[in-house]
Amino acid sequence: MLDSDGGIVNLSALHQINKQGSFMRLVVAVLPMLLVLAGCTQTPPDKNALLTELDGPLAQMQVDGRQLYQRMQKLTTDKSCSSDKQCQAIGIGAKPCGGPEQFLVFSNQQTDQKMLAITNDRYSKIRREQQQRLGLRSICQQLTTPAVACRDRQCIELPTP
Repeated sequence: MLDSDGGIVNLSALHQINKQGSFMRLVVAVLPMLLVLAGCTQTPPDKNALLTELDGPLAQMQVDGRQLYQRMQKLTTDKSCSSDKQCQAIGIGAKPCGGPEQFLVFSNQQTDQKMLAITNDRYSKIRREQQQRLGLRSICQQLTTPAVACRDRQCIELPTP
């Protein structure tokens, strides 16, 4: 057994310490050192996971894409309307085989459509570049533009029949 200085503890001395009721002090002194030694054996991290985490351009694209998506959500938050003509849907993002990833419903009376289009163009470009860099593929099923309407003074996507 090791003492707090890293030396070997004499068993007869240990017996003497135990008799004196100081055994717990020895355990308290030795236990942290054993825990430190046990912590020195670690499994090396997965090399591929490290490369993914450290790919700066791809990580930056992820952050930029998330910010652009949130901006589009914010731009289309106010969906108030007074007629069906004020409601529209815009395809956003990009699938690997082409076409949008999803649609956002918005009110053309409440939304800055030019800013929405610019933001969507940037977002779609980032999504295409991410998919290309990661080698992503899809089933190539194209989404159809949903039907939209003004219900209870809010633009909504109508359920598909």
